[in-house]
Order: sequence, then C-alpha cells, then structure tokens
Amino acid sequence: MPGKLETKENLENKPTAFATMDKYNYRNIVRNIPGILAIVNKIDLKIVFANKQFENTLGYLNEDIIKQNLLITDLISINQKERLLHNLENIEDNKSGIEFNIFKVKSKNNKKNNYFFYVSKLDNYGNENEISYIFILHPDNSTFTTPFISFDTRELFIQQYKNEDFGTFECNIHEAFFVWTEGMFSIYEVDKEYKELTIEFMLSFIHPTYKEIVSREIYNAIENRLELNIEYKIITKKNNVKLIKCILKSVINDIGIPVKLIGSIRDLTNHSLIEENLKNKVEELHSSNKELEDFAYIASHDLQEPLRKITTFSGRLSEKYKDVLQGEGLMYLNRMTASAENMRSLINNLLDFSRISKTMHVFEPVDLNIILKNVKMDLELLIDETKTVIENQNLPIIDAISSQMKQLFTNLLSNAIKFRKTDLVPCIKIEITNISDQEIINRGLSLGIKYFKIQITDNGIGFEPDSAVKIFQVFHRLHGKSEYPGSGVGLAICKKIIENHHGVIYAENIDTVGSKFQFILPETQQNFKYNY
Repeated sequence: MPGKLETKENLENKPTAFATMDKYNYRNIVRNIPGILAIVNKIDLKIVFANKQFENTLGYLNEDIIKQNLLITDLISINQKERLLHNLENIEDNKSGIEFNIFKVKSKNNKKNNYFFYVSKLDNYGNENEISYIFILHPDNSTFTTPFISFDTRELFIQQYKNEDFGTFECNIHEAFFVWTEGMFSIYEVDKEYKELTIEFMLSFIHPTYKEIVSREIYNAIENRLELNIEYKIITKKNNVKLIKCILKSVINDIGIPVKLIGSIRDLTNHSLIEENLKNKVEELHSSNKELEDFAYIASHDLQEPLRKITTFSGRLSEKYKDVLQGEGLMYLNRMTASAENMRSLINNLLDFSRISKTMHVFEPVDLNIILKNVKMDLELLIDETKTVIENQNLPIIDAISSQMKQLFTNLLSNAIKFRKTDLVPCIKIEITNISDQEIINRGLSLGIKYFKIQITDNGIGFEPDSAVKIFQVFHRLHGKSEYPGSGVGLAICKKIIENHHGVIYAENIDTVGSKFQFILPETQQNFKYNY
C-alpha cells in the first residue's frame, strides 16, 4: 500500500506547533498543505482562511471569502446545516478531530459535489478569542449511483447502521488511510481511539483456519478490481471468535484507476447460532415425529393380536351359546362384540394416519378427474343406497401422491354422505374456484406459485361454526357413535395429506344449507425443498 499523507493523528499535533507562530508564517504554511483545507471561526462559522487546494477546487479565493463574509454553512444546503451544527458540538471533547459523513458542497460556479468533512479544534496563536476549527474536505469519489433521495437520507441510513453488528470502512488508496464507522470498532472489539487502521490490521484478526484463503481473496479482489463477498471467522481484540460477512469493492475514477476501497462488515455470529439452534430443533422435531409414527404403527400392530382374540372368542361364545344366553347375558356379549369392532376400526384408522408420510412416496402428475372417478366406483354401493347426487367440474392435473389424493376424496365424499339429512337426497358439488393473492397471503402460502382451490359443498346437517377447526383434530367427534359411526380420524387424515402437499384445508358451515370443505393445492411441487 502507498505511504500515508495526512492522518487524524498528524493533524492533532499541528495546531500546537502552529500556536507559536505569527499569522503570516502560520497562513503561509497552511496555504501549502496538501488537501482541501479551510480554517473556520468557531463563534460565527466564518471562513477565515483557505489553502490553495480549496481555492482551486471550489473556486473561492481568499479575497472573495473575506469580502463576502463567507460562512462554511453557506457551502452546504439548509437541511444539512442543522446536522453540521449538531456534529460540531462533539468537537470539544475530541482532540483528534471527528469525521462527519457526506455533505453536498457548492462551489463558486454552483456545481455541487460530495465531500467527507474531517474537523478538529484549532487554538489560534494562543489567543482564546480566536479559537477556530480546521476543516479538511475529502472528496467522495464513488462512481456508483446512490439509492437515496438525498444525502440527508443517506446520513440517516448510515447512522441507523452504526450498531454493534454492522460497520463500514473506506480507504483512500493513495493515502492508505482507513476510516471505520463505530460498528467496525465494535465488531473487532478495538478501542475507538486506535489510529493505525490499515488493510494489514484488518487481516491480522482473521482466524488461522481462514487466514490464507481470505487474504488471497481480498488481495485478488483489490488487484483485479473485483467485488468480494465472503464469510469467514475472526478472533477479536478480546479473543472472541466471531463469524462475519465482508463485502469489499474498489472504486475507480473516470480513467479506470482505483482510487478508493469501500466495504462493509456484518457480524453473523448471533444469526449463525440461531440458525444452528433452529436446525437442531427441526432435526429433533423430525426425529420425534418419526418415532411417533413408528410408535403408532407398532402399537397398532401389537393391539391387533389381543383384539383378534377378543373378536374370535366372542364369536365362538355367540355361536355356541346363542340358544342359552338371553336377556342381559346376550346384551353384554353383543356390546363386547360391538366394542371390539369399534376398536378394530380405530386401530385401522390410526394405522392409516401413521402411514400418511411424504418420505414414503414420490410426487408425480396426478389427474384428479381419474382419482374422483375411481373414488366414485369404490363408493358406488353407498352412493346407490343413499341416492346421492355428485356434480363436479373438470378438475386439474397436479403434482401429488396418487394414493393420498384417493384417500382425501374418499374421506371427504363418504363424510358428506354419512352426515346427510334424513329428509333430503344427498347432493354434493365439487367445484374449482378462484383464489386471490390476498387469500394466498392470508392462508400463509407463497406468492408466485400457481394454486388450485377446490370446493366440496354438501346439503347435509353441517356443524357449529366454532367447530370448524376442531373437526380436523384426531379422534374429535361432533356426534355420538350410535348416531354416526366412525373413529373421528378421517378429517385429520385429510389435513395431514393436504399439508404433505404444501397446501391448506378449511371448513365452513352454511346456515340451513350444509357444509363446505375447501382445500388449496399447488400445481407443482418443484418450488418446495424437502429436508426430512
């Protein structure tokens, strides 16, 4: 890196040295200092002297400045004036000076350019009545377009990110002088008074595991004028290990020569820990769900054997002693047999529920019209006995698990027939309805994905509105077994199938009419990743 010119530390010592000189010699020396420099009276902010670079760059000669009583605030907008005055209040307790963020400065020809202000207090010639500020204006050589409405909004943005987990830095390549925001000092846990900020200083914090590759990538990006975006670990000044993300870019001038390095550092340590913890929790949840499914499957199988014996022996008792058993004895035997059959139904449904899993099947294009046709064939006897009428629109082809789609339609249609009104012929309508972006958002689905909304409406007995969510719970029943036989698992299976397909299902009671079940399914599954 090239040698340094002026640093904040150099400037800190110069006012003391100047204080012993007379005004003529003092101004002669200041006039030839490199960089855009002005001396400003503290009381009224008048510019009392400007060096050659100031005159040449902004066009204001010392004669013009004195004649016009030019103030430093005359060079910036009214909106920025208040910010400058506020920042100057912090000068008193900072002997080394303060960097102010970008100001838009107006030159004599009304052209406006962007500058960083570096300001420190100057005790002129030992006279307390002539205390001034020394202003150094450093041009902002960025060639990219600012995304902000004004530099005041950019200032608000910069101040917003002066926090512990984000910081930015800049380096004028010709001076090799780094400027860090407060966040940088916080991330690296370095004293904010530290002055020797160089690229080598930043590299010294890189964790040994990453040092070689990160150093190589950074120097390669600088040399070849590439933008670098890299994550690596550092060991801070207080020996804490942190994961950071560094973005580095070279800024070039109009003739293609790099003039500045700009970059940002973000502390990802907490985010990484949260993500790792979340990942572990998800893995634990998947493991727990798998164990629960295995337990339900094994327990159901183990329950089948004693149930089989109960059913077998109750059947033998009924067959052998049907002429002997009467009254209460026969009633007890019949109730035992009925209970065994109910138990068998519960176990079979529990097995069905435990088998509904994404990992056991492959998604493939499924024509729901064919699925519905096969379900109608399976339920043909029940449909004929109840004289049920089923009307349906043309259904779509979606990526799905065929067996689960069949189970879904079977459960919904058989439920609609089961909970029919005694005085009406069951009528079931299956329709495709429109779905708005707002509903997609409200249902917690992703925009940009094509969904189909299928609605199954019946003219049955319906349900109470406050049961719309409960009916999808395992073993939840709204009616007694004597009225409507069943295990209360059918709709829970439907919900699990829909969730397996990254959709949603919900129900609605239609007063005096019946019930409406609606489910939303994506056309394809390619937008979803499976991490099980």
